Amino acid sequence: MEALNFLDDELKQFFEGEDRFNIAQSIDGKVFREYENRVTKQFKFQNKSYFIKFHGPVGWKEIFKNLIQIKVPVIGAKREYEALNHLYKNTIHCPQIKGFAKKGLNPSRESSFLITEELYETISLEDFFLQDLHKDLTHKERSNLIKAAASQIRKMHMSGLNHRDLYLCHLHIKKETDFDNIEIYLIDLHRAQIRSTVPERWIVKDLGGFLHSAIQFNLSERDFYRFMMTYYNCSLRDLITGHNDILRKILDRAFSMYLKPSLKEFSKKSTVAVSQDSSFMKLQKKSGRCFVKKGIEPDHLIRFFEDEDFLISQGEVIKNEKGHLIVKVKIVDSWFYIKKYRIKSLMHGISRLLKETRAYNSWLSTIWLNSVGIRTANLVSLYEADGFLGWRDSFLVTQAIDGKRLDEEIEQGSNADLIVSRMSAFFKRMDWIKFTHGDAKTSNFFFNQKELIAFDLDSSRRRYFLHKRYRNKDKKRILRSLQNDKKIFVSLYKRLNGN
Repeated sequence: MEALNFLDDELKQFFEGEDRFNIAQSIDGKVFREYENRVTKQFKFQNKSYFIKFHGPVGWKEIFKNLIQIKVPVIGAKREYEALNHLYKNTIHCPQIKGFAKKGLNPSRESSFLITEELYETISLEDFFLQDLHKDLTHKERSNLIKAAASQIRKMHMSGLNHRDLYLCHLHIKKETDFDNIEIYLIDLHRAQIRSTVPERWIVKDLGGFLHSAIQFNLSERDFYRFMMTYYNCSLRDLITGHNDILRKILDRAFSMYLKPSLKEFSKKSTVAVSQDSSFMKLQKKSGRCFVKKGIEPDHLIRFFEDEDFLISQGEVIKNEKGHLIVKVKIVDSWFYIKKYRIKSLMHGISRLLKETRAYNSWLSTIWLNSVGIRTANLVSLYEADGFLGWRDSFLVTQAIDGKRLDEEIEQGSNADLIVSRMSAFFKRMDWIKFTHGDAKTSNFFFNQKELIAFDLDSSRRRYFLHKRYRNKDKKRILRSLQNDKKIFVSLYKRLNGN
């Protein structure tokens, strides 16, 4: 049984003579995406370019798997066909439909295809940023782009449609766009849902996904609030007072999505770290974890991990305290910091039995801080080895940092205003992701080429419930370490307390 739902006059000649599904399935064109049951191709006919998305049967197994996971299974092209028609009616820019057909009454055996006209001379927002085209934008043009994206998404949600795959790659703009009048096109709506009102959970999913895809392109806190002010069409004051809960949910989802690959990559059970796309390789150990950055010879490091005396003899001891040892070593032509975390006492060992090692916590904190543009020492290696009663020796290796420790920089009396500005920005960005340093003093920061670099992050963590309390501890700690420099102390105190 075949049911042809729609075919534009300009394509009727293309589908004459044979079964339309055979023609659609056998089109010779450029493959853009291909999955087990779905393929997207670009083809040309009479000097015009089109995209065809062909959906094959998904089978009952896939349908039941989605239902068990409380997901709506994607069956055929009908959902995207209806979504595009919905956007047309609501004057939201999207590709023009040129054909749609489906056959089969059994949902597990249904086949269908959707044809749209190519969006000529457009570029996805993802490619726009990947090609660094955004660097030529003025402040006003960047602001207009953010507002245009927020306005289009708001319009989409107000119409009752949620995208479910709302990433930068699914929003297009003209290559020669007028940034005073930006048109944004929505594509890839095969998972879209249409309701009278979009529930909050789907707003969070869409906006969280969109912002997650923007984090890698240095999305700032200011960009985020500009986007959300436009989306809710309100002032900053009204946004924070009236929508604070959903803002937190959106940010939590965005950052969780952004960090999920890294968290998976560095878990004990993961094999992802040995893939070609990873920056690190996972060494096979009977217990614990060992990751080494690709390009670093592991044997050089393992010797240091297994023999503390050898480590000390081969490098410059920076700190040697009861709880940790820090040694600066040279391997080949590069300098590295190797930090060994020790168990201080029996009670300390007991308290850490069920916790991640401090090395891993520092590793994870570094990834989190990097996600919002906070500079840290570059990660090189993480090593854990299970010991007596489950106590674990752990090591963290980072590249040596060029520059001076912040306390040394302050002693020289230079860059005072810049230091205050960078430290204030550091706390704002930490606040944004609900993170605290845990040991925020000048000796745990470096200053290099006008940049502040956070160091010694083994006490850093994300805090949901007591964030303000620990944030205030961080602020008091950094101010206490600045008491000998009255100018920086007073200036930073005012910045941190909103004066």
